[in-house]
Amino acid sequence: MNQVARALVRLSNTPDGKVVLNYLTQTITNRVLAPQASNQELWYLEGQRAFIATLHHLIQQGKQP
Repeated sequence: MNQVARALVRLSNTPDGKVVLNYLTQTITNRVLAPQASNQELWYLEGQRAFIATLHHLIQQGKQP
């Protein structure tokens, strides 16, 4: 897992990597569903949010010596 974390740090330090990570973070974490959203829609969005949280967590791990 350390190899993946270090690769994500390198990727997130590139201009393109920053653009992509910022785009994914903004579009997924700031998305709001309507009150009538189905359970499936809520689960799907939560899975996306968990994926973004995992990316950020791995990046922080990769920055550790």
